[in-house]
Amino acid sequence: MKIISDRSLVCFLEDLRRLLIYFNNQMPDYVDFINIESFYFYMRLAYPKKYKELMALMDILEPFMPLIIPPKNLDEVIFVFEQGDAEEMVQLEESFVDRSKFIFINTVMMVRESDWQNIVAICRRIREIKFRTMTYV
Repeated sequence: MKIISDRSLVCFLEDLRRLLIYFNNQMPDYVDFINIESFYFYMRLAYPKKYKELMALMDILEPFMPLIIPPKNLDEVIFVFEQGDAEEMVQLEESFVDRSKFIFINTVMMVRESDWQNIVAICRRIREIKFRTMTYV
C-alpha cells in the first residue's frame, strides 16, 4: 500500500467531494441507488469522463476511508471477532468494504460543511495510523 502525504489526502478528498456534489446536482430526483454497483453503472453510462475520475479517486482514497459497520451488523462482527477466526474476519471485512464505500459516497455527497471537516479528520487519522504502522524492509 502506498501512503500519500497528508496534504495530498486532503486535496484528493476535496476533489472527491467536488465530483460527488456535481453528480448529486446532475441526478434527477427520481433516481435512487440500492448499492455501489448501481451507482457506478449509472455514472459510467451518464458521465464516462467523470466516472473515470471518480474511479481514480476511489482507488487512491479507499485505504483511508473508514470501514463503516451498520448497527444491524454489529453483532455479527463482534461474534466473528470474539471467535478469533482470522479467515472469517477477512471475509466479513470484504463484505463491508463495498457497503462502506457506498455509505461514504452518499455521506460525502450530502454532508454539511461542519460534518465534512469531521470526515476529513477521520480519513487523516486513518492515514496517520497506517503511516505509523508501516514496516520498512
